Order: sequence, then C-alpha cells, then structure tokens
Amino acid sequence: MPTNSASLEHVLATLHAQLEAIRAREAGTQAGRDPEELHKMRVAVRRLRAILRASRLLFDAKWVKGLRSELGWLGTALGEARDLDVLRAYVASELTSLEGAERKAGQALLRRLDADRARARGVLRGVLEGQRYAKLLTRLKASLAAPPVASTGVSLLGNAGAEFKKLRRAVKALSGHPSAEDLHEIRIKVKRARYAAELVGADAGGRGQRFIDQAKKIQDILGEHQDAVVLEEYLHEVIDRREATHALEQQLLKRQRKRRKKTRAAFFEEWPKLERRGRKAWSATPTS
Repeated sequence: MPTNSASLEHVLATLHAQLEAIRAREAGTQAGRDPEELHKMRVAVRRLRAILRASRLLFDAKWVKGLRSELGWLGTALGEARDLDVLRAYVASELTSLEGAERKAGQALLRRLDADRARARGVLRGVLEGQRYAKLLTRLKASLAAPPVASTGVSLLGNAGAEFKKLRRAVKALSGHPSAEDLHEIRIKVKRARYAAELVGADAGGRGQRFIDQAKKIQDILGEHQDAVVLEEYLHEVIDRREATHALEQQLLKRQRKRRKKTRAAFFEEWPKLERRGRKAWSATPTS
C-alpha cells in the first residue's frame, strides 16, 4: 500500500487530470459541432466531483462541499444539453425504418428536438462564457495548487470498501419492482463505488479491476434505463394529438417501457456478479 503522502499526491494528480480534461473540451462544447465534446466535458466534471467526494476525508470539509456544490451546478447545465443530444440520436435511429405519415411525424419530432437542443446549447454557451464558470475554474486551479489538507491518515482502500458496502445495502433494500427513482439512486451509488475503486489504482489488484469492470457494465445498463425514463418524460411533454404524430409518440413510449423492463432485468441479472467481486475485493479491507 502506498504511503499516506503518496495517496495524497495520487488524489491531487487525478483531480488535476480531470480539470485539464474540462478545459480541453471547453471550446468544442461551446462550438457545439461534435456532441462528444460535451459528453466528455460532462464526464470530466462528474469524475472531478466524485473524486472529491471519495477523497473528502483528506481535505477540509467546507472546501470539498463548496467545490462539489459548484461542480454540481456546472454538471446540471451540461446535463440538460447532453440529455437532448442523447434523445435526438436515439429518436433519429428509431425513425430510419418509417415511411409515409409516420416518417413525416418523426421528422416533426426531430425538428422539435433540434429546436430544444438549440435553446439548451444557447443557455450552456451563456454558462461557459459567464463569470460564475470563470470563477469556478480559477478557484479549482488555485485550490488544487494548495489544497487544505485535513488529514493524511486516510485509507483509500478503506473508503472504496465503504462505498461498496453502501451500495450493497441500497440494493438489498430494493423492492422486487423498484421505481425509476430507486434505480437512478442505485446508479449513482454504483458510480461512487466505481470511482472510489479507481482512485485506489493498482493497490486494489486484479480483484479490484474486475470489480471496476463489472461496475462499468452495470452503470451502462442503468444509464440506458435512465435514458429511457428521460425520453418518456420528454415525449409526455411534447405529445401531439394529431393522429400520425400521436401514434408515433405512443409507439416510442411503448418501446421505452420495454427498454426499461429489459434493462431492469439485466441489472438484477448482473448485480450478483458485482456483489461477489466487491466482496472479494474489499472484504478484508477496514473501512475509513
């Protein structure tokens, strides 16, 4: 296991890497030509926020809370635009086989999505050109250069074990038919457990890496479930009573219900594998 000072250096290097990723994707996100730029910027923001949480015992609590709050604000702004990118891509793929009235209705739905995306992109550009975002970047750069270290006696391995135990308890408490909100909360806890494990790095060994790989798989499954939920909510908002459009949107809604059912079943099928890998990776680890 690395020394405590080495753990601190590793955490700071990881935080710096995510800040650099945010800056690297900023121009592409503002330009809006490649949706992947926004996606990668959002991932970097979420990782930075998650790493701060996973390493929070190393630092001053007020410092961590303040940075995570501002990163949460930025993540929400990025997420609103990103959700519409995902919805647009999915709907476009679903409409390729349609003809006649349904195809025309599909094109109308895409135009509505494009208009909403344009508005969201405009709002996001305002955020990235604004003072609050500029202050956040300045604050992050200064803070990571001289972080307020509260303790070096923190075990990253112990923290990874603790996050897994929280996840396991949450899954155990699920009903046989969990709600979309329940599964979204589980997805958040899977990400926290994964990022805490990734922060440990090579010290987790092969068992830790197998846990991370399975956590990624479940995260993707629950991510698709959440995409279906978001599309359902959007369709309910924009649903049109004209016959062709209404029929198309009802068809898409039906597909989302099937999609949610399929991914919910996939989660329950894959969860025992993650639980086993988590037990093997963290069972002998004292929690911090």
